[in-house]
Amino acid sequence: MLENKNILIMGFGVTGRAALKFLKNYPCKIYIYDGNVKLENLNIDEDFIIFKEEDLEKIDLIIKSPGIYPDHEILVNARKKNIEIISDIELSYRNLKTKNIVSVTGTNGKTTTTTVIGDILRRVGNTYVVGNIGLGILEITEEAKEKDYVVIEASSFQLDDTETFKPHIGVLTYVTSDHLDWHKSVENYVDAKFKIFANQDEFDYAILNYEDKKLAESYNIKSQKYYFSMEKIDEKGAYVENGKIYFNDGNRVCEIVDTNQIKILGEHNIKNIMAAIIVARLLNIDDEIIINSIKSFTGVEHRIEFVREVAGVKYYNDSKGTNPDSTEVAVAAMEGDVILIAGGYDKGANFDDLVEKSKNKLKDVILFGETAEKFSKSCKKFGVEFYIVRDLGKAVELANKIAENGEDVLLSPACASWDMYRDYEVRGRHFKDLVRELV
Repeated sequence: MLENKNILIMGFGVTGRAALKFLKNYPCKIYIYDGNVKLENLNIDEDFIIFKEEDLEKIDLIIKSPGIYPDHEILVNARKKNIEIISDIELSYRNLKTKNIVSVTGTNGKTTTTTVIGDILRRVGNTYVVGNIGLGILEITEEAKEKDYVVIEASSFQLDDTETFKPHIGVLTYVTSDHLDWHKSVENYVDAKFKIFANQDEFDYAILNYEDKKLAESYNIKSQKYYFSMEKIDEKGAYVENGKIYFNDGNRVCEIVDTNQIKILGEHNIKNIMAAIIVARLLNIDDEIIINSIKSFTGVEHRIEFVREVAGVKYYNDSKGTNPDSTEVAVAAMEGDVILIAGGYDKGANFDDLVEKSKNKLKDVILFGETAEKFSKSCKKFGVEFYIVRDLGKAVELANKIAENGEDVLLSPACASWDMYRDYEVRGRHFKDLVRELV
């Protein structure tokens, strides 16, 4: 597939650099484009050619970084010339030796679900957890052996540029609108998510939220469908009844674990755990191994992560809450009244539903970043008190002043970080540092 090809790597961030290192082992000519990096100044061991507009005539294949918008001029022109455009996930899949692939996507919950699945599988065999968390998938593609497990957290950006990608088990945690600045419409975004199932056959599995059952039925999913639900269901999958999680394989129902044994907060995390249970059961993992993993799991960094308690006030880092639905879930998981710190890069989201549904738990909202003014209009509309501050440091300082004993301070921005931070991880760690400095 790659031999003697002229390949363009678009975007030279984490994904682009991993692609270059991967491709160096193949006899191909590599071009690189990045509108934000002076490629001529980079000290890179691998050989490459700096892409110029006229070079497009020579290009056979484009490997696109997730952050590049699909309407980029180079991509528009490439499609006119029928040049293949793929993501790092697609490139990896075409070269992976193992077919023991589990892929997780969804608007919310994918990182926690991916992490739990990875923890379970590591207890029974060599497992790589890659994608949006951990290593990039191209970093392990050559290394992964035939019997190894590969668990992939896949974004809508990555899935949008897949053609043959076929996970043995695909998980869709939950679908709502997000990344409308990139996808341009809700329909495009949802279509990208459902591409995780596009190439599956009757020997593969699709794991879905029962709330999305009707939506799923509108897509031609050929694989075997399993659902998870907070209420008892007759379909194959997992559900909660009387505070216990049950698994139904279509022949019999068995109890797996008591929800009280789950250490991470929120109903949404019970759903994430159920999705992981279904995956493990379909891979014939013993219940004891599954239960031990669930009981020991304490959460994912930046996802409703407890930081510390100061004068009876608990501080939580939910920097990975980058859309309104995710933030709504985080607010609902809090035990006390909430002082919400939110705001950031504008992805085209509307904050009305978040504020309206959360208003009874929100004592105050502290806003910063690009969306502060837009977010404040939703607060005004539903009578929620708000403040606008310059940056995250001022937000934590103010929260510390106004928070009272028994309340929770929650960083859950409902927005991406890119207006002020490189990514949500940098933002979350800055928040934790600020909280740890409080006296």
